[in-house]
Amino acid sequence: MPQPLAQVDSVMTTYARRPPPSNQSDPARVLLLGEGWEPMNGALAAAADSGAIVLMGPELNYDAEVNRDTIQPSVLLLSPDADIDAPDRNGDESAPLVLRCVADQDLDDADLYEDSDDFVSVPCTPSELIKRILRLARRHQLTSASAELVHVGGIALNPATYQVTANGRPVDLAWLEFQLLLFLMENVGRVFTRDQLLANVWGVENIGGTRTVDVHIRRLRYKLETGNATYFRTVKNVGYGMMEP
Repeated sequence: MPQPLAQVDSVMTTYARRPPPSNQSDPARVLLLGEGWEPMNGALAAAADSGAIVLMGPELNYDAEVNRDTIQPSVLLLSPDADIDAPDRNGDESAPLVLRCVADQDLDDADLYEDSDDFVSVPCTPSELIKRILRLARRHQLTSASAELVHVGGIALNPATYQVTANGRPVDLAWLEFQLLLFLMENVGRVFTRDQLLANVWGVENIGGTRTVDVHIRRLRYKLETGNATYFRTVKNVGYGMMEP
């Protein structure tokens, strides 16, 4: 049975995690798979110390029945050296999601989303690793909790099936458009800076400038704001938010 990371006799034995904060009753449970974690030492230590993440393992293989029954991970974190196939969900929305660590020199070698739900380039900053883990853990929580629809006005979003409708009309969204919409629908009434949206949706501090956010908001408006409906609020010199129409 995998043990909490602080108890594993490996290079990661120093990652003793502090007790979760009193308001963090359900930290994300992450199972590490594979070897060669040394480049991730600092980021893993910060994740373990955050109080929002429990790191388990590392294990060399994933046994769905054993691992899920014993530690119930929401995220599988695969090392750059891991030669492990992602679990076959077979329609099981409670199966853990996969975050693959990829060495910089391998970023162009394959379709990184083919057998994983997200990836992070190695080495990475602690904040990027933590945000990517928590984003997948939140998505896992939504999909495993019977995948109830998220509604704002005439927009309905299904986190499990990646389907979106506007007044009953199916809307085709790209993956990051979907993630941005989900984040805003979960935080209706709040306004976020472009940097905050990059950090929470893209999982990085900044990629290619904040213009990326403007482009995705414009696409969502084009696809979802039909008739007189207005969902996306622009606050000058601040950022964007979502509101009930």
